[in-house]
Amino acid sequence: MSKAKILLLEDDANLNDTITDFLEDEDYTVDSVYDGYEAQDRLYESKYDLLLLDVNTPGVDGFTLLKEAREKWSSCPFYLYHIS
Repeated sequence: MSKAKILLLEDDANLNDTITDFLEDEDYTVDSVYDGYEAQDRLYESKYDLLLLDVNTPGVDGFTLLKEAREKWSSCPFYLYHIS
């Protein structure tokens, strides 16, 4: 069985690394990016099983990215978050 593939959008480098390490330890494949433009590129290059999106990021925000993802894959699960 193949690993679930997750796109993580988090602009805080320490938090991005922490989340990525945790998910990889749990045997997920993680594509981690730091800004919305990079996340957009990844969305058009790959299909994901889950999107973990920070709401407030440089470039394209998590809400806009989710809207674009929903237009491409109507059934992709997601989680939007904001840590202040």
